[in-house]
Amino acid sequence: MVALVPNTARRPMAAPARRTAPPVLMFGIGAPKCGTTWLHDYLAGHPDCHFRAFKELHYFDTLQELKFTWLLNFIETVIDRRQAAMAEAAPKKRAEIAAEIIDMRDYLTLMKQRKDDRFGYSRYLVQGVGLKKLVGDITPNYALIPAKVLAEMAAMTKETRFVYLMRDPVDRLWSHVRMDVRSRLKEGEDYLAKSRAHLADLLEGRAEEKESAYRFSDYQSVIEKLRAAVPAEKTLIMFQEDLMTPAGVKRLCSFLGIKYIAGDFGKEINAGLPVDLPEEDRAAMRRALRPQYEFVAQNFPNLPESWQRTMSEGFA
Repeated sequence: MVALVPNTARRPMAAPARRTAPPVLMFGIGAPKCGTTWLHDYLAGHPDCHFRAFKELHYFDTLQELKFTWLLNFIETVIDRRQAAMAEAAPKKRAEIAAEIIDMRDYLTLMKQRKDDRFGYSRYLVQGVGLKKLVGDITPNYALIPAKVLAEMAAMTKETRFVYLMRDPVDRLWSHVRMDVRSRLKEGEDYLAKSRAHLADLLEGRAEEKESAYRFSDYQSVIEKLRAAVPAEKTLIMFQEDLMTPAGVKRLCSFLGIKYIAGDFGKEINAGLPVDLPEEDRAAMRRALRPQYEFVAQNFPNLPESWQRTMSEGFA
């Protein structure tokens, strides 16, 4: 008796799936304390997206500021911490951490060249992308680099996209201040008192961080740079308050060319220590940040409620 078996010799084999186009290259350029970590976590967990182990690669700002030593030390510190965590992790988690460490070492090798290697940077981003539709680098500090560099970034691929997030300026600056203070708070120090003192130093020009803190608060400057350097169809400017909604995520996904997946809007990331903001400090910030409210209101008429509420408090 002859066994009946499929004639595989004559059956055409299914061709492996292949890319028909390169992935979209997405840059998230800020602003800090405006939901960029939430954005990264959402996209990094999206089945259409491929992100490496670091949220903030700091590639272009490192080249501009020549801060290679800082970045290399930071990467090495993170690797050391992950290696320490791996020793106490469960087997499955150890495998995940090991993959992250390999990823970080790849980037460390790239940056140890201490030079602009766009090909190496691009190759790092797409390594392991498979058939996924998008790769990205979300580094808020890119908001501070010159328009010329933003234009070069936009020209890296035909499908480069930029996402810039804004948040109520008073809320953003106060969150920034509390983040700065929390990172250097010593035992026994009063968190609110130190936060208020740091804020006063910023507003009155006594702090070294004044330039960066104010530049991150300067939405007008960043938006004008983006408009000058990047085609409008490649730029998405959103309010954090709108992003954290189903409609906002749908808009984001449509812009990036990925399918809509609901976001976890109840997840708090990098939340600062809760502390009430005295009205006199809030009023001082409103006065200092008035130009930002006015510029954004003129250019984006559908302001979130938080912005409208702050503006209704007045700038006197």
